[in-house]
Order: sequence, then C-alpha cells, then structure tokens
Amino acid sequence: MNQRRSIFLFTIFLCAFLLAGCGSRQEMPVTAEVSDTQVQSTYVEPMADSYDEALLVDINTDESTIRFYNLQAQKTYTLQYDSATRIKNRHGDELVAGQLSCGDPVHITFFHDTKRLQSLQISSDLQVDSGITDFEINSASRTMTYGADQYQIAKNAMILSGGSLLEANEIQPADTLKVVSKDHQIMGITVERGHGYVRLSGQDNFVDGFVEIGTAVIKRVTEEMLLVVPEGDYTLYISKNGMAGSEDISVKAGEETLVDVSKFEVNKDKETGKIIFTISPAKAELYIDQEKTLYDEPVELTCGIHQIRVQADGYKTLTQYIKVGTATANLNVELEESDGKDTTSTVTPSVSKNSIDASDGYRVYIEAPTSAELYVDGAYVGIIPTDFAKKEGTHIISLRKDGCQTRSYTLEIDDTKKDVRYSFSDLVSK
Repeated sequence: MNQRRSIFLFTIFLCAFLLAGCGSRQEMPVTAEVSDTQVQSTYVEPMADSYDEALLVDINTDESTIRFYNLQAQKTYTLQYDSATRIKNRHGDELVAGQLSCGDPVHITFFHDTKRLQSLQISSDLQVDSGITDFEINSASRTMTYGADQYQIAKNAMILSGGSLLEANEIQPADTLKVVSKDHQIMGITVERGHGYVRLSGQDNFVDGFVEIGTAVIKRVTEEMLLVVPEGDYTLYISKNGMAGSEDISVKAGEETLVDVSKFEVNKDKETGKIIFTISPAKAELYIDQEKTLYDEPVELTCGIHQIRVQADGYKTLTQYIKVGTATANLNVELEESDGKDTTSTVTPSVSKNSIDASDGYRVYIEAPTSAELYVDGAYVGIIPTDFAKKEGTHIISLRKDGCQTRSYTLEIDDTKKDVRYSFSDLVSK
C-alpha cells in the first residue's frame, strides 16, 4: 500500500516538474542582417491620383515639362517630368521625352497637387497618319478629306501649329499635317511643316507674267502680291514674254521673305522655243495664256511659264502650266471623259486682282482687323475694311500689317445670291 502511495506521489511530482519546465521555456529572437538593397526594394512608389487621355501639345526638355490638351475640357495644362517618369511608345518600349512628337495621343497618370507626371504611354487606340499633304478641309461643315476618305472634325478636336491652337480655317493647303482619328472622327490635327510668305517688289516689268516657286506655287504676277508657300528652300523663277530671272530663296514658317525682282535683266531679244502638242481627243481645243491656239504644227512660244487649257465636249477640262525652254519639246495631253456633272482642272488657276469678278454683283466684305492689308489668293485687294467680288469656290485670304505676324485663312464661298461678311481677330505683334 505504501509502495503504491509512493509511486503515486512520484508520478504527481514528475508531472508538476514537467509542467513547470514547459511554462518557463521562451523563444529567443532571431537577429538577421538586412542589406541596404533589401531595404530599398521594399519602397513602393505611391499611386498617381489622376489619369487622362490627352494629346501632346509640346515638350520643353530644358525645363523638363510637357504640355497636354484635354479633349473633354478643351484646355491645356503642363506637367513636370523627371528621371522616375515612365515614358513608353505604343508597343510598351521605353522612350525619353525628346523622342515624343507634338500631336501624339497619350495615356498619362500624374499627381494633381504637385503637377508631377508619373507615367506616359502613346495610345494604340487611335489612328495616327503623318506627312499628309494632299487634303481638303471644309471648315463650315467641319470635314476633312484625305486618302480618298472623308472624316468629321470633332467639335473638341485639337488643331495645333508650333505649340499654338488654331481654327480649322487657318490650316493652308501648303501645310503638311499629322492627323489623329478614331472611327473616321478626327480628334487632332498638327501642322508638321508649316507655311511662310513670299512678297515681290519691283515686279513692274513682269506684271501679267508668271512667278514659279519650286513646284509649290505658280501664280500670275500682279502689281502687289503675297504668296503662301510651304516652308523650305526653293528657286524662284519669274518670266514674261521672254524676260526672265531666278533667285534661290529660303521660306520659314510664319515669316515673310521679300524678293526684289527689279534686279533681273530685261532681255531685249526674246528667246523662243517650240512645243509639239499631241492631244487626245483630236477635237479638243487648246488655249495658251487664254488665247485659242492651233496645234497641228509645232507652237512657238517665248521662253518662260505659260498657262495652257485643253477642253472638249464630253471631257474634263485640263488646266496646267508649262515652262518653255529654247529646245523643242513634246507635250502629250489625254483628256479624261466627263461624267456629265463637272469639269475639273489639274491646277487651280490663280486669282488676280482683275479675275475675282462675279457676274451677279454680290460682294465679300472683310471688316476686321482694321488697317491690315488684304490679299486674296496672293493678289492685293486693299486695306481692311474692304471688299471684293463674290466668286464661288475656295479662296485663301492673307492679312498683313507691318510689325505683326501675317495670318492666312481658307474661305469656302458659296453660290448664294447675297453678300457675305467676315471679321477676324487682331494680328499679333512680332
């Protein structure tokens, strides 16, 4: 009995000992060294609080800023970028800010309060077409045609040139464009290559002759003229009845180049050349400088530029310019059959001061900016306020004033039997 009691007491003592031992055990902390690299890898950049789909207006790499255009608000704003800003192309490849282009559609994230740009990626959702030179814009209907397709210009579309916002009618046929669109709706138009102006002086001996600037412009010479020309380097050539001269010129966007043509020698002996015309259909009539001309034999013409017009019933009329040299040359002309609705010309005839006349007597009045010079299709009209005879079609008007930046607009003049009036904003000082 005592033995059983002893065993029982020993068992209780052993259990108490074991329980006391378990209660006193403690886990010792494990100390681990953490490298600087591991500490830095735990940093998480805060999430940007703003997101936008925008068009890029301009980039200032000196100040590390990018200006954007918000399509919905139709406003521009500027954000700061730094080395942490992630910039990618539409495929996700890394870029630097200097590789971005004005007019690009972009997705951006940024911090609203600090105006810091966190990320930018060129959008792949919109169609971007660059280098467009053959286009037509109707600012009244807000449509644009290029590449055989017609597009609607959105009311909130960005129209941009040199970092400045424009109206649709300030784009000129001389410009080269970038167009951003989606589902045949244009969201942005950017002038990639703009236009400047060429003004002639001393052209008395060449009035009613022709001036040619590269392949960009051919116009009949008037007493005063201001020509809209794509920016670039050209050879200006002017001629009349055998008199001719040329000069290399450089045209810069938004600037005026003055060319004094009085220094060109006036040739007393008129040099001539011969043109052998082959025209189809055979019944077609040929007009050279607005005079009907027989072409069954070689036609002798004074050297220089001449306007020809070929027309026949049932065919589209062809109007173009030719440059005659001293050597005999061949010219083949084949008219296209007409659809009965229109007759088209390959080259739009120039409008001179005397050719703006319309038979019905209605007028186009330009009322502002006052005291500026008005030119219509390159020909001088007068000092604003002034007016000119209404003639249906597309016309380019240029507004010029000493000390101010010259500006041009495209007008679509309709055939309604009433006068029309336009007022434009004041010219900006240079």
